[in-house]
Amino acid sequence: MRVVVDGEAMQDAHGFMAKLRESAPVCPASEARQAAAVLVTRYEDVRALVGDGRVRHDVRSKAEREAAAERRELTPREELMHRALGISMIYRDPPDHTRLRRLVNRAFTPRAVERLRPRLSAVIDELIDAFAPGLPVDLVAEFAVPLTTFAICELLGIPQDERGAFWGWAQEINDAELGDGYYEALTEAVEYLSALIERKRANSGDDLLSELIAVSDEDGDRLSADELVATSLLLLIAGHDTSVHLIANAVLCLLTAPDQLAALRADPSLVDNAVEEVLRYESPVNILPSRFAGSAIELAGGTIPEGEMVLLSVLSANRDESVFPDPDRFDITRSAAGHLAFGHGIHYCPGAPLARMEGRLAVAALITRFPHLRLAVPADEVRWRDSTLMHGPESLPVHTGK
Repeated sequence: MRVVVDGEAMQDAHGFMAKLRESAPVCPASEARQAAAVLVTRYEDVRALVGDGRVRHDVRSKAEREAAAERRELTPREELMHRALGISMIYRDPPDHTRLRRLVNRAFTPRAVERLRPRLSAVIDELIDAFAPGLPVDLVAEFAVPLTTFAICELLGIPQDERGAFWGWAQEINDAELGDGYYEALTEAVEYLSALIERKRANSGDDLLSELIAVSDEDGDRLSADELVATSLLLLIAGHDTSVHLIANAVLCLLTAPDQLAALRADPSLVDNAVEEVLRYESPVNILPSRFAGSAIELAGGTIPEGEMVLLSVLSANRDESVFPDPDRFDITRSAAGHLAFGHGIHYCPGAPLARMEGRLAVAALITRFPHLRLAVPADEVRWRDSTLMHGPESLPVHTGK
């Protein structure tokens, strides 16, 4: 039986995944962007496959082989997709991935993230100050989106008056099927970033994009023009979207678990651990970006045939009862160590320190400034985003006063 993984199924993602973990942990599946794939849902399998060399990330090579077998060239849209995303490190395997990761890590340092802290705190206060008194506030549209837009754009050095389109691009690229909206967003983003990179070459600044342009390793290796675009797009799209949902998921978790909210108010030092528990309990990423089996892979729950696309659900893995006791209970005092919200091994998300800092600062500010913070709609009316990649509420209306 092949299960259909779509946005509607994700309205009860945890129930959907729990059934599969129990009865079909390695399951034939189809989702919007993959007509045929295998969905993997148990923690040990997901963790192992994230770092398994037999699971390949270079989807361009797979597409080229398939096109050659069909005796055709890649289409212009396929070329665009692979130029924009396919050469970023998330879709590369060693040694290409190793090289890209090494160069990016030279620029994307903890220091580069940490120097954002004062400005992030100031922007959080500005956004909160702008909430309309006495009216419900959508914490996605009015808080999480502008905050994370500021963070990633500030990090990359994108001028403030040029930031308006990024959330729309992120949603289209992460959510849409491979149709007109997806390719239009991808084209616009690539054109913008290509022009911005040329401007940065002429006038560099104190920002990550300027550092990425300038950085080289011991042998003088540098990122190519296309690699700069793909890396910037990856940071912009992945880093922006996941942080939006980390913040929204954190607030939703706390407001639907009053005992945990009270515990955090009583001991604000628990905020770091609370964010880790949110990352486990409501991971901002559900199914990791596509990869494929370079050879047949045998797992306890079934076989992944050679060449088959592989869908790895970290959302499911992080609720696996064999690893996390009582996994459906939100508990900010538990150890969530080992969660897979940021991946694992060589593909661990380089933006994790920034996402954690955004989540911690945002949660701490909201519960401090608003002692009566509560949902403005019943919890069961909160609709999850229509996406198999991202996991978070479409909107989150709250009351901030009594």
